[in-house]
Amino acid sequence: MTHALTPLRVVAAVLCLAAAPAQAAAPVLPTHYELLNGYGMTGGGSFNYWDKKYSGSGNSSQDYAPLSGGLGDLTDGIIATENWHLVENVEGTGPYVGWNKGEPWLITFHFGQVQAFNTVTVWHDDPDGLGDIAPPAAFTVTVGGNTQRFEISDLPGAVPTFSVLTLAPGTVGSSLVLGVERFNNGVMLSEVQFTSAVPEPASSLLLGLGLGLTAWARRNRREV
Repeated sequence: MTHALTPLRVVAAVLCLAAAPAQAAAPVLPTHYELLNGYGMTGGGSFNYWDKKYSGSGNSSQDYAPLSGGLGDLTDGIIATENWHLVENVEGTGPYVGWNKGEPWLITFHFGQVQAFNTVTVWHDDPDGLGDIAPPAAFTVTVGGNTQRFEISDLPGAVPTFSVLTLAPGTVGSSLVLGVERFNNGVMLSEVQFTSAVPEPASSLLLGLGLGLTAWARRNRREV
């Protein structure tokens, strides 16, 4: 004996598939970020470690100047593969943005829509103390008023490296504040990248189909 599926049973079956959509992490780019500019020779450095590519408001050639409304070295896709002293210069056009005082340094990234953030990856120099530069002591990530903290280890060796900050589920918002905590040293960052959870296309299709069948079943019941 067989039973035909009623419209509501069809709807239930489709929605069960759509209710647990597989998710993938996809790169997501900020529309702009804001920060205090890096420091330079007047702050005790050998070169100028400014966010020289910054496209928004503020003086990108002035130590610790407030910068807002644009993008710059931290999102240009250029990841430094050499230590700071080999790639920085007096003009401040090197790949790193550096700070040697204050704690924490806060960088606020803004996005065009709400994101379900998965990871934040930060590339930073680790020259083994050369020039009093070290990896950050910790990073903090604040989204929607909730802060997560990630301590960073100073690994052996003297090469640029990166830290992947895996965020807790439910880290959702349209802006993200990255805090950079120092040891008693300066820090140099070259790039910050983000991933956000997105539904697989098949799951989105199933969800749309399920909602359409729900509406059809309701009309069918009213007409019977």
